Amino acid sequence: MSDIFKKIKQEWLNRCVRCGSCRNVCPVFNATFEEPSVSRGKISLIDLIKKGHGKLDREAALIFKKCTTCLRCNEICAMDVPYEDIIITAREIATEKFGLFKEEIAATTALKNENLLDTAGNFSRLAYLLFKKSKSPGNLVSKFPIPGKGTAALPEIKPGKFNYKDRTFKPAREKTGKLIYFPGCMFSRAYVDTSKNLVRVLTTLGYEIFVPSNINCCGAPSLHAGDRKSFEELKNKNVEILNSINADGIVTGCATCCHNFKHNYKELNKPVYQFIEVIERHLDEISKWKTEKPINITWHHPCHIVRGQNLPKDLPERIFTSIKGITFVKMDEADNCCGMGGSFKMVHPAVSDRIQERKALNIIATGADNVVTECPGCIMNITEGLEKKRANTICTHTADILAMCIEK
Repeated sequence: MSDIFKKIKQEWLNRCVRCGSCRNVCPVFNATFEEPSVSRGKISLIDLIKKGHGKLDREAALIFKKCTTCLRCNEICAMDVPYEDIIITAREIATEKFGLFKEEIAATTALKNENLLDTAGNFSRLAYLLFKKSKSPGNLVSKFPIPGKGTAALPEIKPGKFNYKDRTFKPAREKTGKLIYFPGCMFSRAYVDTSKNLVRVLTTLGYEIFVPSNINCCGAPSLHAGDRKSFEELKNKNVEILNSINADGIVTGCATCCHNFKHNYKELNKPVYQFIEVIERHLDEISKWKTEKPINITWHHPCHIVRGQNLPKDLPERIFTSIKGITFVKMDEADNCCGMGGSFKMVHPAVSDRIQERKALNIIATGADNVVTECPGCIMNITEGLEKKRANTICTHTADILAMCIEK
């Protein structure tokens, strides 16, 4: 009996009866049709290694990375197998033995260091000579086909960052409450206009918004890559800062940040809300808003909202149908993963592209002008998928749509 996977309880593995239900919903399996791609296959592999019938090598480590952590297996499993805990723990053990994959090292290292992020931003702007503005705001798309890739999209990194200093935004009317805004990495350095729109919407609804300058990456990229030590360092710094601020709660526009906070930041002394959760409280007021011209929108469910946080699937539809001028169009497989999965896209790009294409085709089939979501990774990846298909649909954030509806 090997003890290399002793952190993974045998009872967790024994819950899996190998029924194969996860095969039906797993986006990776439906792109590869390979048994190791699905959760059942990974659990079988871990079980074999624990029992001494296999070994943890680099090939096995790569298999543990072949998962977008979309949580579809958690959602469908009748036996309540803790797939996310199993897979992330397996990645941690593999990382302890082999280190991170080269595709993950640059991202996870930069996210721990503000100076490196600044340097990466400066170098990335040199690459923009090969890119042009995408139809979707805040993104760039390659001017020429990338070998082996075709069209590629990147977020447009802005100089500096949104929370360059402690900032307080006063409510536009009688104060509803005080919230800390946690922009995360992407809404601080790339989709800065979305951060501005999010703050504008919340101050219009009466919230005082405080944005601390010294918060770090939430650590989700490190955690999902298997670098538990870096995650804990980032988490401890953020908890100390966020707990020291007097506020009614924390709000973020990033699905993964919010999922990470709710599930892994147990030490926080205040509640955490997804942006769309706060908006739900104000449906009566939002129903008085309207667009300047009619638009059709559809919604992509980020995995870390619809399953990670278990927010109601009909919430986006209820919000957008309440606003005059918006027609909401339902999308097939709206809650299917877009194929981003953080570092998954870097480690398994070909599989990611297949999942991405399926999402893009479902979006195009709606005929919507906009596909709206609340995850910066999804926005970037969906933008790329739509650009590959030369679609006119643009991808944007809830805050960007709502800001358009506020009376000037």
